[in-house]
Amino acid sequence: MTFSVNGQKKIPWISIIVVFAVLCILPVSAMTLSSTRYTGTIAAGEIVTYPITIGTQSYDNPTDYTIAVMGFGQNQDGVYIQLDPGKDTSPNSARQYISLDKSEIHVEPGSSQTVTATIALPPNAGEGGRYATIYIYTVPSKGQAVTTAVVIPVMITISGTKTSTAGTITSVGTGEITVGQPITVTTSMKNTGNYHYLHTFNMVTVTDAGGNIISNSTTEPSARAIIPGNTVQYTLKPDVKDIEPGTYTIDSKILLESGTVLAEKKTSFTVKTDYVPPVTESSITLTPGSAGTLTSPDGRYSISFPQGAVLGDVVVILKPYSNDKLKPAPANANLGATSFEVSGLSGLLSRDATVRVTYSADDLTAAGGDASKLKLAYYDAARNTWVILPTQVDTGSTALTATTNHLSVWAVMVSSSTTTTTGATGGIAPVATATKSPVPVEIILMSIGITVIASGNRFRKQK
Repeated sequence: MTFSVNGQKKIPWISIIVVFAVLCILPVSAMTLSSTRYTGTIAAGEIVTYPITIGTQSYDNPTDYTIAVMGFGQNQDGVYIQLDPGKDTSPNSARQYISLDKSEIHVEPGSSQTVTATIALPPNAGEGGRYATIYIYTVPSKGQAVTTAVVIPVMITISGTKTSTAGTITSVGTGEITVGQPITVTTSMKNTGNYHYLHTFNMVTVTDAGGNIISNSTTEPSARAIIPGNTVQYTLKPDVKDIEPGTYTIDSKILLESGTVLAEKKTSFTVKTDYVPPVTESSITLTPGSAGTLTSPDGRYSISFPQGAVLGDVVVILKPYSNDKLKPAPANANLGATSFEVSGLSGLLSRDATVRVTYSADDLTAAGGDASKLKLAYYDAARNTWVILPTQVDTGSTALTATTNHLSVWAVMVSSSTTTTTGATGGIAPVATATKSPVPVEIILMSIGITVIASGNRFRKQK
């Protein structure tokens, strides 16, 4: 079936239906709140009220909201989460002390409704703090599949009672130490007191076998409170420079905002090969009329741009990239140990650049000691895939070289496909031509557009 106006034959109905379905996804209404947190000091036996005004913008849809009192939980990053009543088993819970005058409301565009929470502490409420969340979420209307939800933390201090501030570090670890990647110290701590605390921070000191301090680093103070009974994780990347193989000690402390040590734990880690820290960020300004080379300060990475590689002045930046952020390797390959990012370009280069990377001992280990399996690869975000390039390997200088017009996130890959290898005598032989890449999504969409236009013209000619 086709669609026509004034007797003119147009494109088929199915095309219109598809376009309409794509364009007419109903938006989710925004939510405005008069308050996003309750913190108060309440005496045992006292009753207080906490009003919450929930509103929408004038351009929103009419919205139905559900409001519920839930338990107070946290994930390892400290983010507050609501707990179902069946999972709220904390002795510091305030959920049973809070009631709402409304559990459902309807809000018209540009207006608001107020829900009042009543907090009634019993005479035997105990000591320290009591905690709950008020969970507000939208009820999806017809045509909507997504809801908007907000968790309002309720943190109550019982006045006139003793607060116990205590914590226990349950674990400290570094994970695997990899050349060219930051050493990451992860510390998990449980609040074993009866009260919450804000703005805690983690201090990590690294010493060598002789007791010499090689790094002393701290995190920024936490923006979220740690609730009794919950365990949160602190992640810190100490500023560790080149270090030799050996055993090193980590002293991890969690401190209160005042600087008082809340908890402390020591552990050790072993460096098996000479450790090299991540690449330091560097940049170059490219111009169309001249060639240029972007080189990392340690000389491990370089990108040589020929004259005419860019059409206008552009600043290209080379910076570190953590392996834990890399997308998984394709089925025919495995990730090595080296990764980095090149940014600043909004598109492709006009002429290919030459990328040169010094592979590490960890890269070689990942390849089972066979350097010929090492490849350079970049991640193509538009196609959501890794592109493994034909790579020249020079085992004498431990260098990988490839040419490309695409600069993004890069990694050393281990792949069994053929790679030309040379030794210490130099002279890098040419490599095989790269496999033809799949057709980009942009080209496919352009082709579809041209087909639709051509179909319209054909219909008009048939008239």
